[in-house]
Amino acid sequence: MKQLLFLCTASVLIFTSCDHKQMTEGEKSSFNIDSVKTQIAASNIVFGESFGKGDSTGFAALYTSDGCMSPQGMPKLCGTASIAAFFNGGVQSGFKKIALTTEEVMGGQDGVIETGKYDVQGEGGVSYEKGKYIVMWKEENGKWKMHRDLWNSDAAPQPMPAK
Repeated sequence: MKQLLFLCTASVLIFTSCDHKQMTEGEKSSFNIDSVKTQIAASNIVFGESFGKGDSTGFAALYTSDGCMSPQGMPKLCGTASIAAFFNGGVQSGFKKIALTTEEVMGGQDGVIETGKYDVQGEGGVSYEKGKYIVMWKEENGKWKMHRDLWNSDAAPQPMPAK
């Protein structure tokens, strides 16, 4: 009976130490959520201020090479050229800045989700539109970039036209 108890205890210790070793190796991963949050915050500043500078190249570079955005009331836009064209339309509409407020960041090495609020501003900080967004971030060439970008306005939808 003592031998059986010893074998059971030894087995538990062996399995526990194996699990601990795997967790320790996993913790050595280069992923660090606080570092990603810092990169997202810096990217969001560039994103918001790029309209005032008219920098479509810098704006599009914030997205992965196969990144997509899903603007409200428009089809999904994918790739650098489509994202830059969307940006240019925003500049022509009078956008000067988009203020982003991150509310939550979660995820892991394969992808991170950010949720937050936005405020599209024109000349003198006048607000054109406020709403919320969800962005999936993905690491590309050592930098965290927007991979999927979806947002919608807080404004009530327009009524359907009368028949």
